[in-house]
Amino acid sequence: MRFHSSSDPVRQVCDCRQATAILSFMANDVEPLPGYPEPYGLLCAVLQDGTSDWRGELWGAEIGPDVTAWRPRPGGQSIGAILLHMVIVEIFWFECFVLGQRPSDEDKRTLLWDEIDVDEGRWPDPPAQPIQWYFDLFDRVRSRSLERIRQWPPPATLVERNGMSRTPRWVLGHVIQHEAYHGGQVVMLYDLWANRNV
Repeated sequence: MRFHSSSDPVRQVCDCRQATAILSFMANDVEPLPGYPEPYGLLCAVLQDGTSDWRGELWGAEIGPDVTAWRPRPGGQSIGAILLHMVIVEIFWFECFVLGQRPSDEDKRTLLWDEIDVDEGRWPDPPAQPIQWYFDLFDRVRSRSLERIRQWPPPATLVERNGMSRTPRWVLGHVIQHEAYHGGQVVMLYDLWANRNV
C-alpha cells in the first residue's frame, strides 16, 4: 500500500485518515487455510497474504500494456515478464517437482516458458496486456495450486527429482520467498516507470 506525502496540510490529513481506515482492515494474524494438514494450511495462508500484500502496493494504479512491457534498460526485466516468471516457478515447484507432472503446452506457450531464462538473463517481450490480464492468469494458476497442494505427500517427505532432493514443506516456503522477492521487483519497476521523467 502506497501513501504519498503532500505539502498540502488538508491532503496530509486525508492521506492519514485513508491509511488508518485501510490499515484497520488488515489482518493482525494469518490463520491456516482450512482443509490442509499442517504446516500446509499455514504456509498456504502466508502465500496468499503475501500475494495480497505486494498487489496492494499497486492498488488503484492504472497499469496498461505499455507499463507491463516497459524496461528500465534494454534486455532487462519488465513487470509482465517477471509476473510470468513467478507463475512458471509456482507451476514448476508445486506441480512438476512435488507431483511429477509436466507443464501443459498451453501453459508453456502462454507463460513463455522456454523463452524466459532468469539464470541467463533472458527476458523476452511479454504479452501486450494490462496488469489485470497477468493477475487473472496468476489467480487461475494459484487456484489450481491450492487445489493440488491437497494432493501433496506429507510435508517432511523427501521428493527426489532431476537430481534434487527437497521436501514439500521446503518447496512451499521457497515459493513464498521467491514471490516476495519478485513481487517487490514488480512494485519497484512500477515506481521507476511512474517516476521515469522526474
